Amino acid sequence: MDATKHALVLTGEALPGFDANTVWPALASYFRMEPDRLRSDLLARAPITIKESEDLGKLRNLQDGASTIGAVTDLVAMGSEGNMFVLVDGTPRGPVPHAFVANRVRSGAWPSSISVAEVGSTNWRPFVVPGASPAAPDYDQQATVAFSTIRGADMAPAQPAMAAAAPAAAPAMRMQAANPGPAPSAPAGAVASGQLPEGGIVHAGFWRRFAAYTLDSFILMVPMLLIFGLLVYMSFRAAMSGEGPGGLIILLYFLAYIGAIVGSWLYFAKFESGANQATPGKRIMGLKVTDISGERIRFGRATGRFFGKIVTGIIPFGIGWMLAGWTGRKQALHDMMASTCVVFREVSPGKPLPTARPPMPWYGWVLNGLPILCMVIMMASYTWLIGSIIGAASTQMQDSSMSSGLPDMSGSGMPDMGGMSDSTSMNSGVDAQEQETVRNGLTPVFMEASMMQSEIAGVVDGGGECPTEERSSSNAWIESIQLGGVTPECTLTVRLSSSSDIPFAARIERIEWSYQGGGSWRCQSSMSQDLLPFSCN
Repeated sequence: MDATKHALVLTGEALPGFDANTVWPALASYFRMEPDRLRSDLLARAPITIKESEDLGKLRNLQDGASTIGAVTDLVAMGSEGNMFVLVDGTPRGPVPHAFVANRVRSGAWPSSISVAEVGSTNWRPFVVPGASPAAPDYDQQATVAFSTIRGADMAPAQPAMAAAAPAAAPAMRMQAANPGPAPSAPAGAVASGQLPEGGIVHAGFWRRFAAYTLDSFILMVPMLLIFGLLVYMSFRAAMSGEGPGGLIILLYFLAYIGAIVGSWLYFAKFESGANQATPGKRIMGLKVTDISGERIRFGRATGRFFGKIVTGIIPFGIGWMLAGWTGRKQALHDMMASTCVVFREVSPGKPLPTARPPMPWYGWVLNGLPILCMVIMMASYTWLIGSIIGAASTQMQDSSMSSGLPDMSGSGMPDMGGMSDSTSMNSGVDAQEQETVRNGLTPVFMEASMMQSEIAGVVDGGGECPTEERSSSNAWIESIQLGGVTPECTLTVRLSSSSDIPFAARIERIEWSYQGGGSWRCQSSMSQDLLPFSCN
């Protein structure tokens, strides 16, 4: 084994006769990584060292496997100079060994004045070929479409980008490329002139943008809550005084909704097209909005971006928003429509691109969690509120039934209902526990009957005929509900279930109500009074 340490550099180019559209997916599979990650982490920064080792044979096997797929790699011996970043066409590339840069300069592939920065350094300087005198920087050669200054803290220590991703036995992973082309492809990761490159180092992803949007939403929510709270108070006062909402209040609601839309539009459009290119939420999260070239956008484009969110929002399952986590430039649907990008604050025209992605601040995760927490609290509150309303309604119906005669079960002088006996003269003879069980089970039955009585009384008092039909019920105690009678004396008959799930004393029994007019009902039952939850007969 050669004791000299070598580095395998991925150049980002495809071999002659291979199609880049098939080379890079095959290489991603060879390296056991996702194609998108290969593009953002390696190809966007190529040439880049993918593995360093003193085992030259292992590196050659890995190089052979990449060559079989169609990817160009370079195997170079590492000296004492270490690794460095290189500014190629205004974009930081690497890190790569010093010897690799020297070979490129000697071969004429790169100019002698190409700018480099050692890993961990913030200073860009012209590269000096060993044994040659320093050359003056060729600023015409270096593209000025570069972006943010590299900070020393952001530069990763000298380590290969693919130290663990490459397989140990490369020959076993060789695969044949498809669709060979007539000519070599262009270097992968190169971008159109003047456009921002892809990747998470430049562009902010979904969660950081979501945190910024959450903060902006809270800022906008404060005046909206004040305005709409005042309108709700005005409506409540009008209702308590017995008046309707009135035309003025309705107009104010309409104007408030229009104001909310206009206010949100001006908030986002003015801030994002302003000097800081960011809303307060984006500024706190270290973000800003640019066009695809990294330049400041105008108010018109910011307006289009804002209203494009309407289209983004109507896409099912939030897919239009989640595209910000999937696309190469982390663009949501409205960003694609407006040709805008949300980038990190350090990305600026005329400065080198950053080489490392800024970490998410702790308050960013807090902001991401707040909407989820609010949603859980709202769902719990909604569930509690509905339960309270149902409980209060049931209590009110029970009290109303007992006090107002709905159903009215205290009448006397009932006509003969066809063999149904007067329950007041009967005793069930069952024990107290079963009596309580029957009464509890019949309470919902009486409540359901009371609602139907209100419906029938409304029809008859309005001049209609008694409904004649049989209805079903989801209540397990009810076998059937029969509506009938001749106007105005409509009848409502409930037959209890024969199921063994209800106590024997209540099976196949009947309870019948007849309408007396004026909202008054009379009740008769085949059951003993001590089993009924309300007075009957």
